[in-house]
Amino acid sequence: MPEGQTCATDSHGEPTFTCASNADCAACDPMHQVCDPASSKCVACTTNDTSQCLSTDLCLANKCDSKCPATCDVDNDCANCTGAGYEAPACNAHKCAECSPTYACPAGLTCSAQGTCIAECGTHNSGACESDADCAGCGGDATTCHAPINGGAGTCGPSAAGCSDLGNGVAVLPDPWDEVTNLCSEDGDCSGVGIELNVGKMLRDLTGIDDIGDANIDYGMNVCAAVTVGIGGNEVSCGVCVPCQVDTDCNDIDIDQVTGQAFGGLGQLAVAVLLDQIFGQNDHKVHMYCEQVAGGYGVCSPCPGFIYDCSVGTEEPGGSSSGGGGSCDHDECEVGGALDVSCNACAADVCDVDPYCCANSWDATCVQETSMYCSSACGSSSSGGSGGSCAHDECDTGLALTASCSSCADTVCNQDPFCCDNSWDSQCVGEAESACGLSCGGSSAPVCQHGTCAEGVALEAACSPCASTVCADDPYCCDTAWDGTCVNEADTLCGGCI
Repeated sequence: MPEGQTCATDSHGEPTFTCASNADCAACDPMHQVCDPASSKCVACTTNDTSQCLSTDLCLANKCDSKCPATCDVDNDCANCTGAGYEAPACNAHKCAECSPTYACPAGLTCSAQGTCIAECGTHNSGACESDADCAGCGGDATTCHAPINGGAGTCGPSAAGCSDLGNGVAVLPDPWDEVTNLCSEDGDCSGVGIELNVGKMLRDLTGIDDIGDANIDYGMNVCAAVTVGIGGNEVSCGVCVPCQVDTDCNDIDIDQVTGQAFGGLGQLAVAVLLDQIFGQNDHKVHMYCEQVAGGYGVCSPCPGFIYDCSVGTEEPGGSSSGGGGSCDHDECEVGGALDVSCNACAADVCDVDPYCCANSWDATCVQETSMYCSSACGSSSSGGSGGSCAHDECDTGLALTASCSSCADTVCNQDPFCCDNSWDSQCVGEAESACGLSCGGSSAPVCQHGTCAEGVALEAACSPCASTVCADDPYCCDTAWDGTCVNEADTLCGGCI
């Protein structure tokens, strides 16, 4: 800066002088280095100049703000979470995620409680099955339905005759967890069991940054889970060491502990810059959750938007949720203040998945989750009976429907009560197609596979107010493809893209 240049500020640290160029702001603090031509004031950023923001930020009201908010209320809050490694454009349980009850997964996949798009393992992703076809989406070699010889529901598991076959050409877990197969009878037998996990490769794959080298850590497989095997109705339950059964079994990975390996060829300043590009102002941690492989066990995987925690629940299934601090002054089907986990089992179940509802407020998302996670759903004015609602048609996944919504809903729910008692998931949609002759094809919900600030397939105007504005100005963006021109128009008409 020119010798003697100063930056006069008021009591809030805001520069009090006018500027004509960024050079006039050179003596100011890092968040007032850009001259805004509209106000002639030194600010953190403008729509056209975000040079002082992190790559994980965007410019809102002349301030650098995270593209991905710490909490969200609707999918559109996460529309800008589309950078490398954190494709999380949906709001699931008040966290930006890959999908949500209102933001569908691609055809053939279903949305997990953590907001990840997964192939269903067993009926309703429970690991239960009636045939091998129900197990096609399971991980490892758990694609065989081991059903009782006298009929009834079976369990998805590896194609093995007995426990001794596991690990001998039959993988219980997918790569790289299949490196180790230890039989067990209790968790204590799995102490010290684990694999060498290449965190550097994981981070390289997540971010697309080739400068990240290999970095290996020991990651535990310290949980003893029951794995079903058997042929011809002779089912056997084997104890096998696995990484997790629930999210809390998975440890987050602190990248600061492996910087020497992952970034050894770079200087200290370059490492700091690279970490800021990846994590922004967040802790340098890759958050992990338990991705189910088969009924009752899974492997630890990075969360969608890996810099944010996507885990749900704090106890074993059926246990009580932690957290709370709210009151019991309204019903779970009413929007209001935060409820306490002690109010009833439903409040505990919802807050086990979404702690926001017992720590902040019981908003419309919490009411929707009541219909998903409690035994009885909230009704609506359009409801035709207890247990569900008529909030969407049979081709959309979402809340449980009521059998009286339509003859098709009645047919499906008689065949599969889950669809009217719990939620109308992708399997219910498939049953509606086969039982009612519908042709859903995934076209009933808006195609919102990316945010307005990212190139991709054509969006629908219903995806967001910004998409509606852009498409009204340029129909190509909703008819053909959302290309670079559409992104620029979103930036100009809506603001916020960088």
